[in-house]
Amino acid sequence: MLALALVSLCLAEVPEGLLPVVDRASIQVVWSEQARAAGAEDEAAVLACQPFAEDLVTCFTVPQAAGRRMVTRQDLSAWQVQLPAVEERALAGVRGGLTAERPQSVQVEGDVRTYLLSAEGDGLDQAALFDPAALQERFAGGAFAVGIPARGVLIALPLGDRELETIVAVGVRRLWETVEDPITPALYSWNGDAWVVWGQATPGGAEHQGSDPLARPLD
Repeated sequence: MLALALVSLCLAEVPEGLLPVVDRASIQVVWSEQARAAGAEDEAAVLACQPFAEDLVTCFTVPQAAGRRMVTRQDLSAWQVQLPAVEERALAGVRGGLTAERPQSVQVEGDVRTYLLSAEGDGLDQAALFDPAALQERFAGGAFAVGIPARGVLIALPLGDRELETIVAVGVRRLWETVEDPITPALYSWNGDAWVVWGQATPGGAEHQGSDPLARPLD
């Protein structure tokens, strides 16, 4: 009971609106370099992140006067909490982003096939990444993959239809290539324990005539 009370006291110091954000692993180096160039030092220049999947990390954001800001190691020290406690609070805050209607079903242009998309930009678009079992229910328990080419964008699709897989993979890569702050061109699948790289469109995608535009890792 004492331990629970202490955790509650610590969590009370964490600002409301704390949310997780999955980003490319390199964001930690890039962000730290920018922070130090702006005058930040020591823990103020180090993001509070942890591994999520291959080439991806989970970081955290909190509201500020204009938009949201990244959580740093200095924040954790000021709040007197460890990363697991921050993660617990953040995951509780993001749950509202996964519902029966979100991600929404989107029809492929000129086709009858569909995929799922969440792109509201409210910090909740990646909610499905933290509850893969619930997302899998949207695909009737079948195999599926997700793409997060940029912040504020999550795409999910059922696996097994090669043409749909290629369409979505190429779309994810093209979006990743055009945004200012890209995350990853890869699609990730859930293996029951962790997110793993499923595959990605090769550079140029469907423009590579006569070749398979979808690259898959070897089993």
